[in-house]
Amino acid sequence: MRPRRKGIALYTKRTLRLVASLGALAALTVAGASATAGASPAPSAKATVISMERDGRDLSFDGPKTVEAGTKLKLKNNTNPRQIGPHTFSLAHKKDFPKGRAAIKGCAKELKGICGAIVKWHDVDVETGAIGENPVDVGKDGWNIEGSLKRKGDSWVSEKKGQTFAREVTARPGKTLHFICAVHPEMQGKIKVVEG
Repeated sequence: MRPRRKGIALYTKRTLRLVASLGALAALTVAGASATAGASPAPSAKATVISMERDGRDLSFDGPKTVEAGTKLKLKNNTNPRQIGPHTFSLAHKKDFPKGRAAIKGCAKELKGICGAIVKWHDVDVETGAIGENPVDVGKDGWNIEGSLKRKGDSWVSEKKGQTFAREVTARPGKTLHFICAVHPEMQGKIKVVEG
């Protein structure tokens, strides 16, 4: 059995007041939730980066709209977890994403819906905050499986500023990978897998 580490649930439990105060943040960023990862085209190099960003009060994923199959997808946390908590980068079916302010707030604060499912994927002990599994890798090794309320998906938890994690994109060309942060569910994005 793997040792557990402190992390997402401890943050969730000890800082529910902070999350409640971030309700206003969620309200401000709901409109920006559709501003998914994607501002620039995929670089031609064999690495694609998606970063976790904070611009004033807005939190978002920032990255390209496409990634080549077989490319390393590198994630980077550019935020300060001491101020806002950790992040997850979790592949999940878009139909399970919370929609609207109340659903976004309930997802993170009360671990409803996909946020609660992601906590289970990582085998988080909600009493201690210990993370039992990080990263979560299902299916082929690499980024390829979107999870749901009933099935695990590929996911990673970042608990430190500047932390990075890279893994190959093993999803087939033509597939679109949707992702969300379980701690800040207003952070939603997608990236299309294209031929290498």
